[in-house]
Amino acid sequence: MVGYQTLAGILGLVGLLGYLYAPVLADLATQWSVDTTFGYGYFIPGVAAYLAWERRHTLQPRFTRSSWWGYLLLLGGLAALLVGRAGGIQLVARGSLVVVLVGLTSFLGGWRMARRLAFPIGFLALMIPPPTSLLLKLTWPLQLFTARFSTEVLRLFGYPVLLNGVYIDLPTVRLEVTEACSGFRSLIALGATALLLAYATQTRWSSRFLLIASVVPIAILANAIRVTLNILLGMYEGTFHSIAGWVVFVIAAACLYSLATVLGQRMRPRSHEAPRMAT
Repeated sequence: MVGYQTLAGILGLVGLLGYLYAPVLADLATQWSVDTTFGYGYFIPGVAAYLAWERRHTLQPRFTRSSWWGYLLLLGGLAALLVGRAGGIQLVARGSLVVVLVGLTSFLGGWRMARRLAFPIGFLALMIPPPTSLLLKLTWPLQLFTARFSTEVLRLFGYPVLLNGVYIDLPTVRLEVTEACSGFRSLIALGATALLLAYATQTRWSSRFLLIASVVPIAILANAIRVTLNILLGMYEGTFHSIAGWVVFVIAAACLYSLATVLGQRMRPRSHEAPRMAT
């Protein structure tokens, strides 16, 4: 059982971190609400908290040693928070939270506890949107691929179509594959899903890597098919256009889960011998 003093200390640390990072978290929540690409960020803290709670029985705080290296890491994270907020560098201020949590965990419970909580703490990094400059560099190739894929499929179906960069010209309309149609949103959301599946269902690093790497082709191809179907059906906007994105994401997530199941079955040890009786 956790003593009252220990519980009070934990609540005090949580309250202190909440006070220090309240402006940073409020700014993050604002970005999530404005840019729906990163709307999944609302769920990341809850999932990370659940993963940490799930491992509570393996932490064994009575048998751990605190690490002064963790104290130095904690100070470094707090310094990064100060520099990030003072200099207006959002990425530094936001990323410092992960550093502070790792440092605090290792300082209080040692590196063994920090290793056991490494995935839940590291998972929090997914709630931090990448810089706008990096985002543009990632979405542009996806826009080009989607436009080319849709154009080739339309030509296969006999449509007279002309491709000009990310613009698809049909006889009666010009369509643009915008950033919202690039598939980057589903790519990062599926990436977070794949990380969870790899953590929960796979035990070997090779199968984890294969599952996570499969996100890129699955997400890109699924989005390209979605955009092409919208063009073929003439649904350039409206309710169907929005629902199609969710349907394709569910299908892509189902493909990831199926792959995780297959990988899990292949890695499972096989035994064809009958169990021996103890003598």
